Amino acid sequence: MARIRSTTPSAWSLLKEQYPWPLEQPEVKPLHWSLDYGGRELITNLIARRKVRVVLEIGVYLGGSARQWLSVSPDVLVVAVDLWPQVTLSGFEVRDPIGRRYWDQLSAPDGLYRTFLSSMWDERQRIVPVRSRSTEVLPELHALGLRPDLVYLDAGKTGVEIPLLEQLFPDALISGDDWCWHDGRQFPIRMPVKESCRRRGYHLKQVHNTWLIDDQPWTRQERLIRLRCLPREILHRAGAIRQQIRGVNSIGISIRPKRVT
Repeated sequence: MARIRSTTPSAWSLLKEQYPWPLEQPEVKPLHWSLDYGGRELITNLIARRKVRVVLEIGVYLGGSARQWLSVSPDVLVVAVDLWPQVTLSGFEVRDPIGRRYWDQLSAPDGLYRTFLSSMWDERQRIVPVRSRSTEVLPELHALGLRPDLVYLDAGKTGVEIPLLEQLFPDALISGDDWCWHDGRQFPIRMPVKESCRRRGYHLKQVHNTWLIDDQPWTRQERLIRLRCLPREILHRAGAIRQQIRGVNSIGISIRPKRVT
């Protein structure tokens, strides 16, 4: 990552001041629920190997992936951007065993946000929670001095943020989740990621559900990571094809219009 203009200590202080934590830990049970569908070792390897210090994560949920980035090194800092919306019966939580178990907590008013804060409480000096829509708040974060080394995108699955990220943070590497997520017809994240690689002349690296737009070619270690993940990825791809044939998306919701009787 050449020409990195890192987030300065004064900018980090401004970010913490603008987006403070509550004075007391929310009285809800911490929930360390990591929705890792494969390949995040590609990112933790990058953070360790290239001394990534500041990660901007868009789409944080309960902080499972943010905790993985923080665990790589005590020097890592995370700016966490998410709306933490109200959980409803149409959410995937009701289809997941852990989600059903903690449904009352997650679906309570501000349940997602309060659970995130409680779950990440011990790391609150190293993570800034930004409760906002990413495309609206990114210019403000830039104005406050945020200069991430790495962006991890795990939000709307469409990559709409990528051109804005390129414009605001041209020195940052962009990565994300949902490579294998499909809407029943296509894999929506793939086209914007490939277009970004073409625009920037960068390398596309993909391991299972994780992707990375990198300014350097594959390393031997990254190829080994991909090889280890390949059997599980092949099974995942086969399952996706079966779902598409059935006319449902990655979380099992039908995309076919209901018949009117």
